[in-house]
Amino acid sequence: MRDWAVLALALGYLLSLFLIAWAGDRRAAATAGPRRSPVVYPLALAIYCSSWTLFGAVGEATASGLDFLAIYIGPILLVGLGWPLILRIARIARAENLTSISDFISARYGKSRSLAALITLSAVIGLMPYFALQLKAITISFEALTSGGAGTAFPGGTTLIVALALAAFAVLFGVRGVTANEHHRGMMLAISTESLVKLAAALLVGGAITFFALGAAPPEVPRPALPAFDPFDASFWATCLLSTLAFLCLPRQFHVAIVENTHPDDIRVAAWAFPVYLVAINIFVAPVAVIGLALFSGGATQPDSFLFAIPLELGWSWLAFAAFLAGFSAATGMIIVETLALGTMISNDVILPALAGSRLLGRRWDADPASLVLRARRAAVVGTIALGYLCYLLIGPAFPLAKIGMMSFAAVAQFAPALFGGLFWRRATAKGAFAAICAGFLGWAYTVVIPAFAAAGWLPADWLVSGPAGIAALNPQALLGLRVDPLVHGMVWSLGPNLLLFVVVSLLSRPDRVERTQAERFVVTLPARAEPAASGKVASLADLRDLAARFVGQARADETFGALAAMRQGPLADVEDVLRARTDPEAAQITERLLAGAIGAASARVVVASLLANKRFSTADARGLIDDASRAIMSRHELLRDTLQNIRQGICVFDEGFRATLWNRRFLELIDYPADQLVVGTPLDRIVRYNEARREYGEDEPKFDTLLARQLDPDRRGRPDVYERRRPDGTVLEIATNPLPGGGFVAVYTDVSDRYRAAAALREANETLEQRITERTRALQAAKAEAERANVGKTRFLAAAGHDLLQPLQAAHLFLSALSERVTDPAIPQIDASLRSVEHLLGELLEVSKLDSGVTRPVIADFRVSDILGPLGAEFGVLAAQHGIGFHAVGSSASVRSDPAMLRRILQNFLANAVRYTESGRVLIGCRRRGCQLLIEVWDSGPGIPADKFKDIFVEFHRLDAAGGRGGEGLGLGLAIVERLAGLLGHGLDVRSRLDQGSCFSVSVPLAGAPAPAMAPAPRRVARNFGGALVLCLENDPAIADAMRDLLGGWSCDVVTAATADQALAALGGRRPDVILSDYHLDHGRTGLEALAALRGPLGDGIPATIITADRDPAIRAAAHTAGCHLLSKPVRPGALRALVARMLAESGAAGGAEELRAAGE
Repeated sequence: MRDWAVLALALGYLLSLFLIAWAGDRRAAATAGPRRSPVVYPLALAIYCSSWTLFGAVGEATASGLDFLAIYIGPILLVGLGWPLILRIARIARAENLTSISDFISARYGKSRSLAALITLSAVIGLMPYFALQLKAITISFEALTSGGAGTAFPGGTTLIVALALAAFAVLFGVRGVTANEHHRGMMLAISTESLVKLAAALLVGGAITFFALGAAPPEVPRPALPAFDPFDASFWATCLLSTLAFLCLPRQFHVAIVENTHPDDIRVAAWAFPVYLVAINIFVAPVAVIGLALFSGGATQPDSFLFAIPLELGWSWLAFAAFLAGFSAATGMIIVETLALGTMISNDVILPALAGSRLLGRRWDADPASLVLRARRAAVVGTIALGYLCYLLIGPAFPLAKIGMMSFAAVAQFAPALFGGLFWRRATAKGAFAAICAGFLGWAYTVVIPAFAAAGWLPADWLVSGPAGIAALNPQALLGLRVDPLVHGMVWSLGPNLLLFVVVSLLSRPDRVERTQAERFVVTLPARAEPAASGKVASLADLRDLAARFVGQARADETFGALAAMRQGPLADVEDVLRARTDPEAAQITERLLAGAIGAASARVVVASLLANKRFSTADARGLIDDASRAIMSRHELLRDTLQNIRQGICVFDEGFRATLWNRRFLELIDYPADQLVVGTPLDRIVRYNEARREYGEDEPKFDTLLARQLDPDRRGRPDVYERRRPDGTVLEIATNPLPGGGFVAVYTDVSDRYRAAAALREANETLEQRITERTRALQAAKAEAERANVGKTRFLAAAGHDLLQPLQAAHLFLSALSERVTDPAIPQIDASLRSVEHLLGELLEVSKLDSGVTRPVIADFRVSDILGPLGAEFGVLAAQHGIGFHAVGSSASVRSDPAMLRRILQNFLANAVRYTESGRVLIGCRRRGCQLLIEVWDSGPGIPADKFKDIFVEFHRLDAAGGRGGEGLGLGLAIVERLAGLLGHGLDVRSRLDQGSCFSVSVPLAGAPAPAMAPAPRRVARNFGGALVLCLENDPAIADAMRDLLGGWSCDVVTAATADQALAALGGRRPDVILSDYHLDHGRTGLEALAALRGPLGDGIPATIITADRDPAIRAAAHTAGCHLLSKPVRPGALRALVARMLAESGAAGGAEELRAAGE
């Protein structure tokens, strides 16, 4: 087709839109009441389907298959399922008279100008590529339709002509007046007509290509398949989310969906009509893409132009023009509304604030603000289209349609956290929204725009490989090493910081009063006002004026509503034209205030509400309503009076002349004022003089402390005040005054005498408290000292008792051990067993006593539990084998925090009982981790324990009667010791058992913070003889000294015994002993450590020595360690003594010791 013909048809189409818009405005002016057709709104919403939908979707389908559906799934779900949210936003915008998305968001956050300007500038920058997309679509289709546009006078001339025509349309039908939130019915009708045109053209062209071209195509033409759809593709779902967020954040969509909405039913209709429209307009996208790939397999034709290139290829020029018309309609509709929305934002949020603060234009602004506003808005509209055209010239040829569209979607999606978060979160603040949008927009520029420019050759391409300046971490497509789909990557680094800063900065900042007020208005769901029925007459501003004229007169009503019209559209506005608009909350409030002066506020509210509910009434009806309102007012007055008379505070209200107007009985009681002297209008100074005459204020009380004087004080008047006054009878009154809006104040009297009496009692108690604390402290210190003395005495008694009780047994045991090496007699083992039983009994009794007295203190350390379980397993494995039962120890690498000796004793008792009571089966010891605890369990297959006996088994000398086993071998003290040790360590104990099945005893031990080093195993030595080594024994008990002499002599030792250091030196006769063995408690209160210190002078240092004692006091162990001595506890085992002597001989370097060590090595 010839280019002039296509251009003429396009301009004719634009002219037809002009006529439709003009006719729509004329019809709207003639019928201001009824709302428009319900199909106009959902069709206008279809402005979402721009040229990207018609042309870019086909190109996207050829490259990604069905992934192009992602940009429609989000809006379908939002409008189809989330229409209540859209309805809520529309109601808020209507209630607040909001004109754009920047106006909406800034109003939510305290009407912040800086936030509105930021959103406006971000939208302009982000949407300029989208303008270029529409102009590019027009150019592509025009040039294809005219075979390259050979007849065009200069490059881009067609696009420029179209841009100028669209600018004229937007100015004529979008910017007619200064009221930005007025409904542009003509424009909405034209946009809905465009939506019908592009839908019909898309269905016509797509259907023709699908059903006719398939049959007409030669058989040899291949039919390629589109790329397979991957439901797990992150890019697909990211696009769905992006389109959902961007739908209402696009200024044009917000303008059509929110600002141009006139009735909630429109949104309900759109909930099903808009998704149907999106499905219908895209139904032939995939078939067209397949046919285009088949016809243009060489790649010479861009996929974005398949919709009109295919008809041209097949010779269907009329169908190609229909495709051009569809794309032209989609592009022009988007440009018109987007220009209007952005122009409003630019003028309101950028230009007008600058003009208002300009000194050069200040006088003109004051004189004629309406004309300046109108000119600024029109200049913004034209400037927006001019910027879009320049952007087209710059980036149009370099980017495909789909890429340009997603770039703009990602930009406006940065408003989503502030928009939707502000609707549901009261804590959201303007600072949080500002920081969030800044961070999100910077992230968008770096991760979305820069990669696009680099791919187009405008920036170095190696930035997408190695990053700017060779820093890989700054790669805009793999920021900080995150390598994902480019769209997902851009969303993560834009919306992620956006949302994070929105939450964090909002939590760290405090909203001001305006922000808090606006947050309540936006977050709290606004009650749905009764919308007028579709068939009823809608109340207008003229109706409100006529209503007011009935009560206040025509002149005053005309004056009030004339001022309202001038305020809204300037001093030159046509009042009658303004008053044809629908009523709004502001006008209703003005009418209520006007009527309140004549009929009272309550009646005025009733009358105005009746009008808004479409109840036309006469003056008689109004009088009836006033009577009803009067009765309601009287009822509330009685309720208020009864409430005032029955509260504990005294209340009196004074007018601006300090005259009493309202009070209750409690007020008269508290100030003791005669009821017959207080009437309405009584001056406050009369009450003050009455009180002064009765010396109510006291002779020493200053004059200014009276209520009247305080109210006359200019520093106190007009603001809340609280003070106290003491009456002569001791009553203390708290007097709080608060100013009233219309002048005057209310005084509230409260009797706080009880509080003062309580304070006095508290002061008295505080004065005696210190003395009582001193006395109690002294008594506590005395009791503590007495308890410490008793504890020391108990410790000394236990040490002495242990020493005295074990000394005879020690001697007998040593004699028996020496005898067993010389004589073989069957009675010796029996005697030895009896002695061991007695020693064991005394040892456990002493241990119970020490645990109960608090003498024993744990030494807490970190160690491997295997250091205990290993030796125990070896020891009891042999014992279990001797008794014919199985034994299994499960190892563990865990480290615990406890006292190793005490924990070993607990587990030793568990194992001893398990082996003792198990007749057949096996015994198991193992560990389980329970959080930060290690549970060490001992299982057996013994007879079990009844549940009612679990507590009894921990009582001293208590043993259960068990059938079979070797229960008679125990003493009944083992578990009593276990319970005390566990309590001392803070470890938990647990018992589980079933009769005839077995039992499980467990102890819970804390796990160590870090693995503990394993204990080095002590070398085992086998004693044979000591080759005549000289051993000195310091012992004050002759029996034990003789027994030691016999035992050590049997090991080939030369033994010297003595009771004191002097006797030892005399007995040695100048010889130097190889080893010294000394009892701790010697005669005359001296200790073995003191004797060793006395011997080291004459004999010299370096002689190994051992202290032998039955006292297990940790202080003795520490003193022996400090003196460099070994410590051996009574009762002494011959084997342990033999090993210790061999060790000390090795330390002294004696020959016998060396021989002993060699024997141990064998």
